Amino acid sequence: MKFVTFSEQGFTRAGVLLDNGSETIVDLAHPAMGEALGGAAPQVQALIEADLPKVVERIRVHGFAAAARLSREAVTLMAPLPAPRRIFGIAHNYRDALAERGMAPPEKPVLFMKAPQTIIGPEQPIVLPATIGGVTYEAELAAVIGTRAENVSKERALDHVVAYGCFNDVSASEIIKADGHFDRGKNYSTFGPFGPYLASRDEVPDPHALTVTLKVDGRMLQSGSTANMLFDVADLVSYLSRQQALEPGDIIATGTPAGVAGLHKPPAWLRPGSTVEVEVQGLGRLQNPIIEGPAPDA
Repeated sequence: MKFVTFSEQGFTRAGVLLDNGSETIVDLAHPAMGEALGGAAPQVQALIEADLPKVVERIRVHGFAAAARLSREAVTLMAPLPAPRRIFGIAHNYRDALAERGMAPPEKPVLFMKAPQTIIGPEQPIVLPATIGGVTYEAELAAVIGTRAENVSKERALDHVVAYGCFNDVSASEIIKADGHFDRGKNYSTFGPFGPYLASRDEVPDPHALTVTLKVDGRMLQSGSTANMLFDVADLVSYLSRQQALEPGDIIATGTPAGVAGLHKPPAWLRPGSTVEVEVQGLGRLQNPIIEGPAPDA
């Protein structure tokens, strides 16, 4: 099931995007869908906390009320989790990207934190501060935690993932290089495009067999597969859960394949006026325009 967060008439709530070819969204806040939610609030975070697989099953049994259906054109899609609890970013996690850089594989996942305030939804603009220097895109599979995970084994790790989506880890590469760490360059406002929806885990039989692509203005700049991850989703959940407990609504951005902007010749840095498009197989297309903002504070 494909869960979205959308705004309509000034009211933000959760919905389900139907696979019926008509771009129809079922409004989960409609009274006709109340029984299906089993008392959970019509917000994606609340549905995750209410045990998303059970919510999915209740909705399927209940069905999609005709009165709750809206046209996709009548609403504004937001990030499916507009304010996630935490975003765990993973660097240097694709074998092809490591080979492209001539880097030895790390012995354990390389972790950084992405601020929830970076999140934007589909069609919202990525704002590049003036004078920021080279900024890259990074197409990624995002995994969303559904149940608390603490010291979990790899064998049980995927039981704690309830949904998957597309993520673009926009990164100020030249800032990161100058700083010698990820903190500032990963966390400018709007540097976390996410969406257009979250697919419940039953729609993703194997998260390690998905194509991941990225285009800028129609030009393919990244094309890879999650099969090429160094540490797969189960590895990452297990590893992170041993550092600190993972909580419902936490996002893991699992890394990006070869082809980031700085490795193209000439570099394919993001530019105002362009449009960047991320696609992960079965998880939709995440498209965002790029605009220029004011210069960052010194």
